[in-house]
Amino acid sequence: MKRVILIAILIVALSACAPKPEKLQPLVEQTLTAIPTNTAYPTYTPLPTYTPANTQTPEIRYYTRVVTASSTPTPLHTPTITNTPTKTPTSTPTLDPLKKGRGDGIYLVGVDIAPGVWRSDGTGSSCYWEITNAYGDIINNHFGLAGGTAYISASAFQVMFRNCGYWTWLQP
Repeated sequence: MKRVILIAILIVALSACAPKPEKLQPLVEQTLTAIPTNTAYPTYTPLPTYTPANTQTPEIRYYTRVVTASSTPTPLHTPTITNTPTKTPTSTPTLDPLKKGRGDGIYLVGVDIAPGVWRSDGTGSSCYWEITNAYGDIINNHFGLAGGTAYISASAFQVMFRNCGYWTWLQP
């Protein structure tokens, strides 16, 4: 019986030291079970001897909070980012593909070659060019020295250049 009282006192003392008594209350309310004691000879007692169940050590948990210091100060205001104006390049006039230089070949007027004045940079003496209408009739032609000019009207259908060098567009 003295053991039971000592254990009860110990439990009460431990519960007083515990940080959260609500967690320790189930320990105090435990039921006692009878466990017979082994002796070398049988003893007879009017009442069975009771010993408390397994004793439990209260679990104490420590919770820590990690606080880190920031080395970067928080800005008081957010700076406004403005775009730096860039110099826009001046547009270069794109050359009309119909007005780019031409060599020997047959070209459709308004589709492959622009009407206007064209000049040859050739140096030979067997230059031949001709301008025809939609029916194949020759409107204008030349055979002889290269290096001259040819006028292609807007009403012409096709132009043929042969052995005249490279043709460049001058004007409409």
